[in-house]
Amino acid sequence: MSLVAALPRNDKIVRLAVFAAVTVAIIVAARRLDWPRAIQLLATARPAWLLVAVLSNTIILICWALFWRALRPRGEGPVSYGRMFEIVSASSSLMNTVPFGGGHASSVVLLATHGNITQRGAVSVFALDQLGEGVTKVSLFLLVGFLVPLPTWMRAGTISAALAVGILFIVLMVASRWASELAILKSWRRSATALVSVVGMKLFQALAIAAVQHAFGVDLSAGATMLVFAAVILGTMVPLAPGNLGTYEASAFLAYRYLGIAPEQALSLAIMQHACFMLPSVGIGYVFLSRHTLLRRAIASR
Repeated sequence: MSLVAALPRNDKIVRLAVFAAVTVAIIVAARRLDWPRAIQLLATARPAWLLVAVLSNTIILICWALFWRALRPRGEGPVSYGRMFEIVSASSSLMNTVPFGGGHASSVVLLATHGNITQRGAVSVFALDQLGEGVTKVSLFLLVGFLVPLPTWMRAGTISAALAVGILFIVLMVASRWASELAILKSWRRSATALVSVVGMKLFQALAIAAVQHAFGVDLSAGATMLVFAAVILGTMVPLAPGNLGTYEASAFLAYRYLGIAPEQALSLAIMQHACFMLPSVGIGYVFLSRHTLLRRAIASR
């Protein structure tokens, strides 16, 4: 049974509203892109490496589905991997198009309505997701700081991020004393399994950045590539614009300039990195949303 056919009427209206919101956000984001510049850049790049970048970013969704399944509280109903992949794909579309946390809140709703999980369970999964992401990101910042000198703005951002993650960890640990949905925090084995998935997500995102660099013939060390990756993560931690358009490119551009890359080359890399990330991150979830919306219309017309 499809997601749409299984939904009550109110949830179908919510899904249609989500589909409409994502569509509008994509149109707004697309209008802000410098398409002539993007096409010009694409003509100078090696397509095989760009394909590797897109595939690497696609694997992020595969790892993400494993991550959320590992975070599900025990005692919740079963959910197939295929269903969870649809949920995280749609969530990725929302998070990468709806700014100011709206996409994140909508993702909790999607998980609760389609993931065979209670509302408390959905909120706990999202809270643990943020904690796992935060721990991985701060670990990345520390690793990069050990490998290469960090720019001043990144050092300040790293300290702020570490404090925020530390506070979140303490809050969730205290809450786990009363909330059984957070019991995973007391199990090192389950926590380690979940962290392997989120580390895989970051690893493939970093590989995608390296693939874009190879596509343009830019040869950087692993430490330098990780610096660019860390800069992008730090610059986009707070979603201020649809798809992080502008903030992503600015973060990557500043990192490449810090590494001595020429301005034109730095801008080219930043734009293409983001394009290769957005294509699967938004596109796959949008396909699922479109398919279910069209299916609902077909069922209603019978």
